[in-house]
Amino acid sequence: MERIYRKIQKLGGSLVVSLPKKWTENYNLNKESSVAMDMNRDGSLSITPKLNHPKEVIDELILESNPYVVKEVVKNILSGQTHIVVVSDKEINKSLRNQIRYWVNGLPNTEITEESNQRIVIENFGYKKIPTGKLIQRLLYLIADMFDDVKNETYDDLNYAFDQLRKFYFILVMHIRAYLRTGVYVTEDKDFTPLEAMDYRIFCGKIEEIGKILKRLRLSPPVKPFFDEIHQYFEEVMDAYLKHDSKLSYYVWLKKYNLIEKANDILSTLDIREHDKIRSLIGIAERCKDMAGLI
Repeated sequence: MERIYRKIQKLGGSLVVSLPKKWTENYNLNKESSVAMDMNRDGSLSITPKLNHPKEVIDELILESNPYVVKEVVKNILSGQTHIVVVSDKEINKSLRNQIRYWVNGLPNTEITEESNQRIVIENFGYKKIPTGKLIQRLLYLIADMFDDVKNETYDDLNYAFDQLRKFYFILVMHIRAYLRTGVYVTEDKDFTPLEAMDYRIFCGKIEEIGKILKRLRLSPPVKPFFDEIHQYFEEVMDAYLKHDSKLSYYVWLKKYNLIEKANDILSTLDIREHDKIRSLIGIAERCKDMAGLI
């Protein structure tokens, strides 16, 4: 038996030790590999390689939108289907969309991960975790929906989107806390550092704060033009994040000051009863600027 000594290091909240290169090469181990660890009664720790299993193939089921599609979704999820896409050649009507949301919300470990006018993606994660990157995208798209709901005065949809926002934000916080506490990734995302994890946490905290503002915001005609500018400002931040465009994010970061000047000019002309609404929109602009600084 060959004995090798290694120095213990600290990563996040955990103590870690590197594996001998010769040993990892003998078993063809890499960063995706797993090992089994046995804590022995004599105080020793045994580490043995675990054979990699082939990557899971996504089992996708495409369902055409129809009045009975909700029943099909529930039946297939309960039968073990993990990935369902509801599609339509026309816009999926609001009533059917709300039915799908209601039933999916009640299914364990099941989430709507993508949603557009003609497509709804439903995933049953079971024991798996939602990838952190997908969580952040979902938060951004939910805020985009909330802007539309405020503008269109569809307050039931606004409340639904906010509930979804808080649920996805909670899951993301749990992911990042677990990683920072243990140094172990709980999702398939394995390409960010502890500093980036903290940035993600702050970035998504700003998203949740914007959601809180939008949930209680009610527009009036004099405020709508400035609301549209703030809506566009958020979309630019979202675009910069999705494209990982640092130049665009810097441009967006600077734009906030022009919006604040415009808001101050508007406040001087509006009835005092409208001031709180403008200040709420300024609050959204402040958070968008902070998000741009983290991209």
